[in-house]
Amino acid sequence: MKLYHGSDMPIIQIDLSRCTPYKDFGKGFYTTSISRHAEERSLHIAAENQGSPVTTIFDFDETYLVNGALSVKRFLTPSREWVEFVMRCRDRNIPQPPHHYDVVEGPIANDKMRVQFSLFERGIIDMETTLRRITYIEDTHQISFHTLAAVALLKPEPDYPKLLIETAIGKLAQFLVEDRNLSVTEALNMVYNSAVYEKLTNRATALYQESSAYIYELLKREIS
Repeated sequence: MKLYHGSDMPIIQIDLSRCTPYKDFGKGFYTTSISRHAEERSLHIAAENQGSPVTTIFDFDETYLVNGALSVKRFLTPSREWVEFVMRCRDRNIPQPPHHYDVVEGPIANDKMRVQFSLFERGIIDMETTLRRITYIEDTHQISFHTLAAVALLKPEPDYPKLLIETAIGKLAQFLVEDRNLSVTEALNMVYNSAVYEKLTNRATALYQESSAYIYELLKREIS
């Protein structure tokens, strides 16, 4: 399967020591099978660090999720167990790591979760309400890798044209956010629905070899 990681730089070697703790599934290297999630994440990180958005693509043999070679925890849908697991992983009173799985797979909890967890812990709302409030309406997906044995199975895809295309898409969206005060989602929708996107993803045109600034000029002309 293809997995995507959004950042402001290509990921050549994964360093677990640099990963941030207290995330949905604890400290680990996070990927997703939904490229759009990684692209949105890369835009946010690039904006924070004043860099350029980059999506790194990995090949991962998904049989490792079920063949017993790794210790794996999977949440295929939002559930009470998922909520409790995320709460434990994000609890700063619990030492990291909060679990001993090599790999964890499941949905992404939305940005309102801290408030909702607090309301649940204080008995103001029940578990069902908590689950509903922290679950995205649209499908989400993440796979986190927590051990050296796990990250060793992630193979960076040597498809450099695809990497250039993904990076160009991120830059186009970033330019639109800055120039037109759009949300990341609105900017990506504008890119995906453009003729420039069709040309960019058609490798025969070799448009991906041009600078992001040049491609953006084409997009601006199309929009106007």
